Amino acid sequence: MISKLIYPCNIMKTLFTLFFIAVTFSCFAKPQESNDEIVIRLETEVQLIALNVTDFVNQSDLPKTYIQQLNEVLRFDLNHNGMTYVTSKPADAFYTISVTLTSGNKLSATMVSANNGSKKSVDGLALTGTLSKDRRLIHQLADALHEALFDKEGIASTQILYAIKKQTGEKWISEIWEADYDGENARPIIKDNSYSITPIYVPAKPGHKSGSFFYVSYKAAQPKIYIASLQDGISKRFIAMSGNQLMPAISQQRDKVAFICDVTSNPDLFIQAFNPESGVIGKPQQIFTAQHASQGSPTFNPEGTQIAFVSNKDGSPRIYVIDIPSPGTSLKDVKARLVTKHSKESSAPTWSPDGSKLAYCAMTDGTRQIWIYNFNTKEERQLTRGPGNKENPSWAPNSLSLVYNSSDPGSSDLYLINLNQPKATKITSGPGEKRFPSWLGGSAP
Repeated sequence: MISKLIYPCNIMKTLFTLFFIAVTFSCFAKPQESNDEIVIRLETEVQLIALNVTDFVNQSDLPKTYIQQLNEVLRFDLNHNGMTYVTSKPADAFYTISVTLTSGNKLSATMVSANNGSKKSVDGLALTGTLSKDRRLIHQLADALHEALFDKEGIASTQILYAIKKQTGEKWISEIWEADYDGENARPIIKDNSYSITPIYVPAKPGHKSGSFFYVSYKAAQPKIYIASLQDGISKRFIAMSGNQLMPAISQQRDKVAFICDVTSNPDLFIQAFNPESGVIGKPQQIFTAQHASQGSPTFNPEGTQIAFVSNKDGSPRIYVIDIPSPGTSLKDVKARLVTKHSKESSAPTWSPDGSKLAYCAMTDGTRQIWIYNFNTKEERQLTRGPGNKENPSWAPNSLSLVYNSSDPGSSDLYLINLNQPKATKITSGPGEKRFPSWLGGSAP
């Protein structure tokens, strides 16, 4: 247990067109810029707290090299939570963290304040000697320290779903994998020799962990939405509906699923009432359409009352927001409000868990970059820079950190970044193109 310290101070008319337009909305189009929107360069929103982490004191039977690996895990966690960073200079640190391993592989940690010398401790953890398990114990330690400092849950113990695209002979397949937030402990969940994409977690009940997720599979030739178990990957069709179905999104309340379908011969936005225990409720409702336009990438606000999505209804893909209409509402009465104005090539919006921001990708000087829209200030700002198309952002539960995939021809990996430390960290490696990450959010309200 640890007592708390006070903080100081995301059809085509043909299948290909639907997937290409709705997901990426033409990565190669030339961007057009508007002068009527304020664009703010990213600046650190808070002053990060400096922490000094001493070398672990090892009085256990575990090898020194093993303990050093765990020390690096803790340092990584404290460097990537968006609130702290690890300094090698004790004099610069607000807190010094010391970890000791005693006989029985029991772990204890102390955090000492440089201001007044107050000391807080963490104990009750015992290492197993198995790296995969012990990494997660260190993640728990990092989150306990984070909560002690800021009275908020950390993100080190969270997980990420994503797709890996591979070539098997002359056939391309795509599998669904899950990993810890730092890319480690990766494991396959959907591995059926077909093409599976865009996984998204079903939010957990309060006090529980998520047990299922949605994804899109082409195993029936047409893309259809499936719901699967995180434990064993057993899946079933989400909804019996004609047409291509893509890009599922679920409300934090777990009661509505938004998706794109071309059953009307146009890729439009639909919503389906849902209960995770009993399944779909009633029939799907079409909630937005636009003549000769494609819709894509819906994302709910935290209250489940609005949806942001992509549409090229005004000529180029941009991000709009609608209030979710009541059943029976005429589509003519559904009004979409334009959100993104700086770039006229925007896609893949994702609403932050705290409701204050949208992350999305936008064509910027010929390369797709991650941008942030702030609902409070109505400002757009660029988060990433540099070569490689950066796409498909997904928020961490803290509304500070993001995971996204950065793609070059023939390769794609996942990266972490946060609003207070705009330096991306690569978290995946190895064969296959890693895409469409989904960060596991918190429990349903």
